[in-house]
Amino acid sequence: MSKRKSQGEHDSMIEFLADALYGRNLTDVQADISGYKKPSLITWPGTDKGYVPDVTAWDGAQQLIYEVESADSITDPHTEDQWKLFADHAQRNNALFYVAVPPMAMGAARKRLQELSLNAKVVSVP
Repeated sequence: MSKRKSQGEHDSMIEFLADALYGRNLTDVQADISGYKKPSLITWPGTDKGYVPDVTAWDGAQQLIYEVESADSITDPHTEDQWKLFADHAQRNNALFYVAVPPMAMGAARKRLQELSLNAKVVSVP
């Protein structure tokens, strides 16, 4: 998880999302914060380079990958690298990739995904 000026907000959003996923009919909810099992590293094919998603869960046989962003991290180069990897992994593995942002950042996240030609669903996390 990268450090940013809004790290506390970011971690709170991860906790809220992970807790909310437990309330759904999902299995093996994992989150990259204290108190949860850490999600597995996702790597580029043929390499050991990659990133750990903020939250993962399973809906039956389909993996759900969530990357949480605060408003100040949407255009960060690190975020772009993560989104490209997670979108590629989701496409290759019949998984679903979600970008979770505060409500006021949903438009910016959708715009950035479109600029990068990436397939992900944007969801709101308070």
